[in-house]
Amino acid sequence: MLKLSDFLSHTIIENSQFPKNFEFNCANEDSKFKQPGIFFLFYRGELIYIGFTNNNQHVIRERIIRQISSITLRDHRILFTDLAIEELRKKEELNTYFNLPVPVIGKRDFVTSVNRVVFAAYHWDEFKNFNSDTLNRFEFEWYPNPKLGINRDIEALCNELKNKYKPRCNKEYKYPHL
Repeated sequence: MLKLSDFLSHTIIENSQFPKNFEFNCANEDSKFKQPGIFFLFYRGELIYIGFTNNNQHVIRERIIRQISSITLRDHRILFTDLAIEELRKKEELNTYFNLPVPVIGKRDFVTSVNRVVFAAYHWDEFKNFNSDTLNRFEFEWYPNPKLGINRDIEALCNELKNKYKPRCNKEYKYPHL
């Protein structure tokens, strides 16, 4: 597995209010990440997210940063769905830190979900004090250009994997209380 800290950096945005006062950035422009493929994100060794890209954009810059931002709830660019706001209000460990956000309308980048709010609440003691040690706990696997059979594409394969493994930060996972 690859340490995400070898590929990402995070900076504090001075004019943003805690906890949404970080910006995650790509710190490694290795060309091997500029191709279609599937990626797996882990936190403390647990598979938490499966995603893909089907173009030649840099997967860390274009996909993984968005996922880490919305999973940790720390990036100043994150937005919330209606259901994520509802869940945020229920999470005592979070709702004192967040001004009630405005729900996102339509599909946009950096949108967080109910599952990510639940995950962030569970790990909030670590995420609220986010530092390089916290970033070191994130790892990923990258599988560029997976071998696909006839009439299969990367998105279909990724969906099969998400349905099989149901990582906690993908929508396929169903928390018992939701």
